[in-house]
Amino acid sequence: MKSKRKTLKWIVWVAAIFVAVAVVLWFIPTPYLVITPGVTGNLAQMVHVKNGHPEPEKGELLMVAVGLQQVNELEYLGARLDPNMEILKASYAMGGLNMNQYIQYNESLMTNSQLTAEVAGERLAGLHAYVKTVPGALVIGVLKKGNAQGKLQPGDLITKIGPYSITNPNQVHDIMLKHFTFGEIVPFTVVRKHQTVVVPIRTTHIPHDSAPAIGVMISSLQEPVIPRPVSINSEGIGGPSAGMMFSLEIYSQITGKDLAHGRIVAGTGEITPSGQVQPIGGVAQKVITVHRSGATVFLCPTANYPKALAMARRKGYHMTIYPVSNLTQALHDITKATT
Repeated sequence: MKSKRKTLKWIVWVAAIFVAVAVVLWFIPTPYLVITPGVTGNLAQMVHVKNGHPEPEKGELLMVAVGLQQVNELEYLGARLDPNMEILKASYAMGGLNMNQYIQYNESLMTNSQLTAEVAGERLAGLHAYVKTVPGALVIGVLKKGNAQGKLQPGDLITKIGPYSITNPNQVHDIMLKHFTFGEIVPFTVVRKHQTVVVPIRTTHIPHDSAPAIGVMISSLQEPVIPRPVSINSEGIGGPSAGMMFSLEIYSQITGKDLAHGRIVAGTGEITPSGQVQPIGGVAQKVITVHRSGATVFLCPTANYPKALAMARRKGYHMTIYPVSNLTQALHDITKATT
């Protein structure tokens, strides 16, 4: 009887120690992010083309998203033991942004992917759609360690640095290197919500940048010129990886062609205005998400295909995966898979 009580006492002590350690680990942050399986979105409910053909009642085209979160030590240990998750260094994945800034950055990528998808989808349908580049340098992210923090914001369009006009973002580095010094206060002329403002910012040194800098991520501002107005509700999902599937849904609504033919078809891939499909991140976790959605056809960028196929085989999924490099090929593969 005493032996049983002693054993029970040891079990209670060991359990208490494990709980205490787990509590401590929960409050210790790590420099890591974890990619997890996420959600799918029914594109017929997310995309609306003005005067487009209604979507057939049977079959679905799905976009695929993953989960991304910064983890504590306990979650990190759990992720190390879970083959369904992928661990990334936060500094590598977020490029110096904090989580709020990174979310803003991904929102801007989603917005750009929608605009690009509108052009690519309408071009695939035979309409004259194209991208117009607006002069200037678009702020898409503000670094937490730069002096632009609190002064510039994503969506600002830099049109002048000091007296020098900016027509494209490629000019910025050379202008800063040739005409300004570290620690100098420089006036930045920006267009913000249709208003022009001048913002003085002191330059500083940013790692991996040889020129005086202020700590912003910039890109070109592109506006689509499309014959058929399109509205897309991204449902709070960020990043550029839904572009290919947005394009295919736009094509389907304009032409009235039933692409799914009663099947559930999922896909992922960043799209260019000309219809080229670019690689994305988290494809292994997307394979799991696709399986959970009930889809048996999955389109992914050619560069991501080996990793997607390896995950599907390891999990034993009955899923046909097609590597695609452009929209025309994606359209061909969907037709082959569903008819």
